[in-house]
This record gives sequence, structure tokens and C-alpha cells, in this order.
Amino acid sequence: MLRSSISLGLLGAIALVAGLKAEPATADEEVLRWRMNSLLYPKLFGEAGKYFAQEVRRLSDDSFIIEVQDRVVLDQDSFGALDSGLIDAVWGSAGHHHREDPALAVFSGFPFGPGPVGFTAWMKEGGGAEALDAIYARHGLKSLYCGILPGEGGGWFRAPIGQVEDLDGLSMRSFGYGARTLRKLGVVPYELPAADIGPALATGLIDAAEFSLPSIDADLGLPDAVRHLYMPGWQQPATSLEILMPERSWVALSDSQRDAIEEACENTLSWTIATATQRQAEAITRFRAEGVELHDWSEGILTALRRAWEEVIAEDTARDPLLAEAWAGYLRFQAGHGAARLKNQAE
Repeated sequence: MLRSSISLGLLGAIALVAGLKAEPATADEEVLRWRMNSLLYPKLFGEAGKYFAQEVRRLSDDSFIIEVQDRVVLDQDSFGALDSGLIDAVWGSAGHHHREDPALAVFSGFPFGPGPVGFTAWMKEGGGAEALDAIYARHGLKSLYCGILPGEGGGWFRAPIGQVEDLDGLSMRSFGYGARTLRKLGVVPYELPAADIGPALATGLIDAAEFSLPSIDADLGLPDAVRHLYMPGWQQPATSLEILMPERSWVALSDSQRDAIEEACENTLSWTIATATQRQAEAITRFRAEGVELHDWSEGILTALRRAWEEVIAEDTARDPLLAEAWAGYLRFQAGHGAARLKNQAE
């Protein structure tokens, strides 16, 4: 069940958007207006939300207008804000709601998981979307898969990491499943907000950081603080994007309105893959020109990280039957998808 009341953290947001709660003018009665709160970093992530909203408006001939609000409501307040009607939808990634339901974290992308193409195939053809539906259903919510971004960087480090032992005692900004995996190898993770990461690296408060895609890391000035970037981003080879809404809101939409959302999601998915991939290639080229040292993880470190991740996901699936079912479905899909890919390569 959804929460029946709004947390204290929402009071400021209520004041900000109270004026938007008024009923539309009589001449505008045929227009459906939604407030969609974006939880994501403005570059690429947030841009995709605005692109999605523009597509919904275009596809509906201006009869369905989604106003995108930038982080008016925090991650942990999203479920309550949706339940209360303070906002109509959330633009984000399922892992943002891990505090409300830890099982959602795997649907944002996960350590040693598939890249954008494989993740999309799992969500759209391999039962991923249905598994996510089952988890959101216990909160009265509905999501649609609307975008995918390529792999993150593996982390910015003050000094090279040559062996597993170099990770022991390292202070590092990290998040989610990546942080939990690193902790098993002795890393001390800190969940710092984006704006604090560069200064924390520059002053030596932390030894390393992983945040996002290379182009976004550059926007935050991380290569100005430390000069060693490790690739690939084993902790998140892909990041999914979604629109999240109350199930009752989805049911109340007309067929044409649901069609507009679904088609806008498809268009946004294509936009994110093309746009984000190009920007990452440009960022890596710029790093090389600026003297950033790019490193590959050693096989020994990757093996240790993979084993640590297997422990983390085993712990979580043991606690949650729906996550266990979703994970088993992913492993079945992965096995079949891999076999099909090998078959196609041989033909």
C-alpha cells in the first residue's frame, strides 16, 4: 500500500507547487496537465525527461501536457508525493526508490550486467518489465521503460589501483549496488551529492569516486581533481530511465493518452542511446587530449569484484521472493540470449 500521508520533507515542495493545483480554465478543459518531478542530473538524464514530455505533447496534438519539474521532491519522498497527488509522475530510474523497496535497485542496471542493448532486450523481450511491474504493484505504482544510457566510468582515483589489496581502506564516493560490492573488498563508500564530489576529491577528503557517465563526470570537474580513470564501469554497464505514476492514474488515461506515453517512451529510448553514446566518445577523446590516464581494470580485481557482487545479489534474493523471481528470470534470459547471439554469429 502507498503511504497515506506526506512526510515533513515535502512541506517545502507543497509550497512551491501549490499554485499549480488550481483547476484549468474552462477553455482548457480538454487538456490533460501533469506535473512530473525529475529526480535526475540535468544533463542527459534530465534532458531525456524533457524530450519525453515534448514527445507526449507532440503526439497528443497538445492535448496532454507534462510539465517537468527539476527535483522539487526528493527520491525518498517520491512515493508519498505520488500518493498525495502533489505530483502526477516521476522521471527517474527504479534504483532511486531503493529505500522504499530494495528490490527495485536491480532494474536501474547492476554490476556486471548487460549493456544498453542487452538490458533493453531483457526489459522488453525477456520478462524484465513484467518483473518490475510485479514489484511496483505492491506499492500501487506503474512504470514504463523509457530510456537507457551507456556504461558509467569505473571510477576516478588519486593513484593507480594495481591489485585487490589497494582497495582495502580506500575512501570512495559510490552508490547502491556498486558501493555494497566495493565494501566487501574493504572500500569505505560515501554517498556524496554530485556538487560535493569534486571538492571532496580535490581536498583529499576521499581517495576516489564513481558517479556517472564520463561526460557528466567531466561536467562536475572530476578530471580536474584526480587524473586516473578506470574503465569499464563494472558497477553499472547501463542505466535505465522510466516514468513512474500511480497505477490508478494509468488506468484513468484514455487509450490515446496511453498510446502517446508509450510511443514517447520508444522515441526517448532511441534518443538516449544515440545522444548519450556520442557524448561519451567525445568525453573520452577530450580526456586523452588533456592528459587523463585511462586504465583498464586488472583481471584479478574484476574477478574479486564479480565474486563480491554475487554475494550481494545472493543476500538480496534470499530476502525477497519477488526479487529472487526477477533475478532468476534475468539469468534464464541471459543464458538464452547469449546462446542465440553465439548461434547468429556462427551462421
